[in-house]
Amino acid sequence: MGLEAFSCLKAQEFLEFGAMSHFLPKSVRNLIEELSKLPGIGPKSAQRLAVHLLHSPESKIEALGKAVVGLKENLVFCETCWNIAEENPCVICTDSQRDKKVICVVEDILDAQAIEKTREFKGLYHVLHGALSPIDGIGPDQLKLSDLFKRIESGKGDAEIVRVSEIILATNPSLEGEATALYIQKYLREYDLKITRIARGLPVGGDLEYADEVTLSRALNGRGEF
Repeated sequence: MGLEAFSCLKAQEFLEFGAMSHFLPKSVRNLIEELSKLPGIGPKSAQRLAVHLLHSPESKIEALGKAVVGLKENLVFCETCWNIAEENPCVICTDSQRDKKVICVVEDILDAQAIEKTREFKGLYHVLHGALSPIDGIGPDQLKLSDLFKRIESGKGDAEIVRVSEIILATNPSLEGEATALYIQKYLREYDLKITRIARGLPVGGDLEYADEVTLSRALNGRGEF
């Protein structure tokens, strides 16, 4: 679906919602409106969720409400890696079994979680909370880039502090992600450390005929011995 068609569909959904909203009680309309503000939730999806909650037992609705209200209770940002945690520094940054010489840089909290679920990475993380996007007004100052550079610079010349030896750039393979990775690489190129980029290629279960040229090119360039 093209961008124009998608926009028209969204506009139609909002018009349909507006036409029928006056038939609904105010409390239901308010819930639908708030749900519609969530990422990936359109008016129709919000309506279905609202109706589902109306048919749910009160105990489930109360549990959901408590979870939403208490979302930020006892949560902090780790001031080392900027991941969410219940203590500062977080359990990963204070884990003596982690390799403190290696830092994996990701755009968002869920990216770190995805890598952690593989159980393959044993180093530390650094969450940028976004990617460079000048068109959206997101520059280096809006991200946790300076905090990343401070982590690397803090061990320079201090024998008692573990020095970072490798930075893994795990930003998304988008224009913004690539620009962010390039910015970090350029800033750190004068430092005595290894800078790597996560491999990109075909997903497991994917078909070659549906892959775009860039993905196929990177898959070929990143090939290994079989």
